Amino acid sequence: MSLVVTFPDSSERGRRLANIMGVESICVEYKIFPDGEDYVRVPINVEGRDVVVLSDLYPDQDRKIFRTLLLIDALRDLHSRRIVLVCPYLAYSRQDRRFRDGEAISLRTLIKLFEDIGADSVLTVDVHKPQAFTCSRARCVNVEPFARYAEYVRENIGSDVIVLSPDLGSLWRAERLAKELGTQYDYFEKYRDRVTGQITMRPREVDVRDRRVLIVDDIIATGGTIREATRIVKSMGAREVHVIATHCQFLNEADRKILEAGVDTIICSDTIETGHSKVTVFDLIAEEVRRILS
Repeated sequence: MSLVVTFPDSSERGRRLANIMGVESICVEYKIFPDGEDYVRVPINVEGRDVVVLSDLYPDQDRKIFRTLLLIDALRDLHSRRIVLVCPYLAYSRQDRRFRDGEAISLRTLIKLFEDIGADSVLTVDVHKPQAFTCSRARCVNVEPFARYAEYVRENIGSDVIVLSPDLGSLWRAERLAKELGTQYDYFEKYRDRVTGQITMRPREVDVRDRRVLIVDDIIATGGTIREATRIVKSMGAREVHVIATHCQFLNEADRKILEAGVDTIICSDTIETGHSKVTVFDLIAEEVRRILS
């Protein structure tokens, strides 16, 4: 019988996943010593059991990654049968290749750590670049949420939208969502200065006059790209602008700034819980975990 294991600050999310899967869930014992070091203890016998580790890696990414490594290593040492690591949001996944000479490829480093410490599978949702999310020994699984997004859009906004990606890198997301909705899609050409981080955008030849526009992306951090895209489509005559993103961090009140820029609604998944988390992906995660363990 499989088991969902998580940390106290993710206990409700762990129970949610376990309930969907119809299995038991437990929290590990976790504390931080006075000098700042982490303590992890698995409170039950896990020998011979398949264990699903639900680990939220945001915020406080570095600490949460390290405590996850401690937990996986303990489970392996305690003779768990298989270990499936579920990180709904996979931290450090933006740096998936070397953009400038000498850069560390953080996604590759993180996957190596999880593999080497004993994870048999690593599962996440809407990873930044799916083609870069690969394991050498473990099984890497990327869950795509676009069918769920389409259901929400049809019920709450309507299918008569133009789906836009804020850049070429997320064009495939716009294509997936547009196909689910049976509508048009396109993208903005975006240029980012690798040194300063400054972003400039140039609109493609797409007619958005008096249309509902749906901008889709994987991550909203500061929201600068979304605000600029909104400004552009508004200047082109868009009637409404809606934003849908999987991982919504909303740094420095980014959601407020996005709404003030003219966005009508923000739709997020619950990989990171926010007031805009209107689409759950936990049933999709449970389905993939069942497939892995079957």
